Amino acid sequence: MKAPKGPALLLASAAVLLLAWSFAVPIFEAPDENNHWLYISLIHKNKTLPAYSLEVQEANQPPLYYVLMAPFARETEVPKTTIWVDKQGVVRTPPGPKRFRNDPSDFRRFWPMRIVRILTALFSVLTVFFTYQAGRLASGNRLTGWLAGGLVAFLPQFTFRGMNISNDAFATAASAAATYFIILIIKSGFSPRTGLAAAATIALAFLSKINTLFLVIPFSLAVLTDAKPWKARFRGLAVLLLTLALIAPWMIYNQVRYGDPLAEGALNSAMTHLIDIKPLTSPYFLTRFPVLLGQSFVGLFGWMSLWSPPWFYQVFAALGILALLGLIWRFVRRNIDRRLAAILITIPILSFILVVYLNLTFTQPQGRYLFPALPAIMILAALGLEGLPFWKKGATPILVGMLFLLNVFILGTLIIPVYW
Repeated sequence: MKAPKGPALLLASAAVLLLAWSFAVPIFEAPDENNHWLYISLIHKNKTLPAYSLEVQEANQPPLYYVLMAPFARETEVPKTTIWVDKQGVVRTPPGPKRFRNDPSDFRRFWPMRIVRILTALFSVLTVFFTYQAGRLASGNRLTGWLAGGLVAFLPQFTFRGMNISNDAFATAASAAATYFIILIIKSGFSPRTGLAAAATIALAFLSKINTLFLVIPFSLAVLTDAKPWKARFRGLAVLLLTLALIAPWMIYNQVRYGDPLAEGALNSAMTHLIDIKPLTSPYFLTRFPVLLGQSFVGLFGWMSLWSPPWFYQVFAALGILALLGLIWRFVRRNIDRRLAAILITIPILSFILVVYLNLTFTQPQGRYLFPALPAIMILAALGLEGLPFWKKGATPILVGMLFLLNVFILGTLIIPVYW
């Protein structure tokens, strides 16, 4: 079984799945999708950024995604919630994952929100495209691109989150583009053109979600380890001035409005009910945190309330272990670009550190916070799987096809029956 030469089939399959998930998952049945929509609709209505508050809970987020979506946020009715307050003033939720009422007639409604979902899905297709290109570049083999791209495209959590109204999809796409340019610098050497492209995509990622700024570090490592004189390497870092110039207006806006360039103080003051400060030595980081982080990285749906079957997590755990063993085997045999692998490994490590840092203040063990590192993770996984002694070329299209079918299985046997 041979994989097609280009990524067209991979991208088309990813697009079909993203669209299918966008209609199968009812509007607002994803973490904070209603709050993301409110942010977009307020920009559309008032032509300015709304003030961050308990009522507008996403307004502390960088504005790029929301500004891009605002032209499509026509006024529309919204789904009615199933949550209520009882006579004692206690907030009640019905059993099961549903938080909003839905009906088959809804397929004819909420089209402004559906259009934004479809546009968001297109950003996720870009993530698959850049992951494919980065994987192909990393090894010089298109099969690596297919494997890395397939691991991203058909990961159920990616298709679930990748079509929701949320800045996650755009931030992941921009991070995938930045990862591609970082690999291009590693494989082909630094050039001002490539450096500026990397600096611009890092800025786009940051202007979508602040947990992507760590990409500056692997970019800097790629430039500083280039085969050029030291002065030329340090001069290459000057392209980060473009990143600074692009992100500075939003940071200045925050400083003027909130007295804080990242609006962290405003977040902590508005969301006091979510603050749960804990030390790094808390048992939480050895028990609940890793389990939920892992589950929600591969397939935990709804409002972190709809679990996949246990065997589903075991399948992806086995794939991860095999990929790690393959990477170690390639390092031992010196059958890998060690500079490339070392720099790529910093991406998930830095992303994970930021998730841990967030969870010191808030209890948010959500795998989507690792999605800026998703392209790098899957490229490393592809390199590791291909490094296994028993791996054959024909295994790549077989595995990618099986991942596609697994995604369809979760959609057809879990998502649709639960919500419809």
